[in-house]
Amino acid sequence: MTANSAAGGTMPTFDINRKISGTAVYRASVEAATYRQEGDYFVFYADASRTKKVLTAAVAAITTIDTVTENR
Repeated sequence: MTANSAAGGTMPTFDINRKISGTAVYRASVEAATYRQEGDYFVFYADASRTKKVLTAAVAAITTIDTVTENR
């Protein structure tokens, strides 16, 4: 998986499973500079050097990761 990263000074927000319906679906929004898949997990980082983890979520729980634009 290719990592996504912020191009400017502000961190993007990533919506996890926001468009998936169902009551048992894991949903979250996270501000992170980058994320990548590490084995069985997606790890979201606060910095491009990947030293500060913001969120770790199981790959099995995630169907979609969307980058939120400001004009939502």
